[in-house]
Amino acid sequence: MIHVIASKLVATWVGKVLIGGAALLTSVRYAGGFYAYLETEKLERPTYEVIARLADGVEIRRYEPYIIAETEVDASGFEEAGKAGFFPCAEYIFGKNKKRRGGESEKMAMTAPVRLDGGNNKRTKVSFVIGSNYTLKTVPKPLENKVKLRQVPAHTLAVKSFSGPPPKDKRVLKEREKLGTILAEAGIAVKNDGATLVYGYHDPFITPNILRRNEVAVLVDGRV
Repeated sequence: MIHVIASKLVATWVGKVLIGGAALLTSVRYAGGFYAYLETEKLERPTYEVIARLADGVEIRRYEPYIIAETEVDASGFEEAGKAGFFPCAEYIFGKNKKRRGGESEKMAMTAPVRLDGGNNKRTKVSFVIGSNYTLKTVPKPLENKVKLRQVPAHTLAVKSFSGPPPKDKRVLKEREKLGTILAEAGIAVKNDGATLVYGYHDPFITPNILRRNEVAVLVDGRV
């Protein structure tokens, strides 16, 4: 009888330890995720002005020009393209580059968002935004030929935000269709054949999905 009681006590204690440990790990994970979210919120982003708000939180934004580091991948799907194009751009930002003067590499500040441009064919462009402290004459040169630098001109976007993990193609299509419906109801025509842009603002690994911000966007007439 004593052995049975002792076994039950041990089992209960072990169960509490495991539950407590799991709760602690979960707390640590979410604390780390929330910290990652706060740090990402501090990153520099392209400057824009919201000139109109439509149904379901859709914003019409007028963006100022900014520079990007961009690579093109042979993939029509956003999910596949994001995985293939992320690292060449990240490596460039984190030092796989050459200063315009001196020939040394330079680690550049991370920015947001990571941009995916579906274009009008089966190739997708993935890009990182370059900090506003650089110009095309001063930004370091990429060492990878497939990473290109260019300035995005001033433009106007219709943008729909949503939370969750890095979106799969099915989710992108769903949000894009919602955006298209809202724009049609507002009488706003899209440009560039309605090519879809996908923006991701937070890391895909640490930040909790409920805090992650994603966006789908299309070019619209700047006279909105």
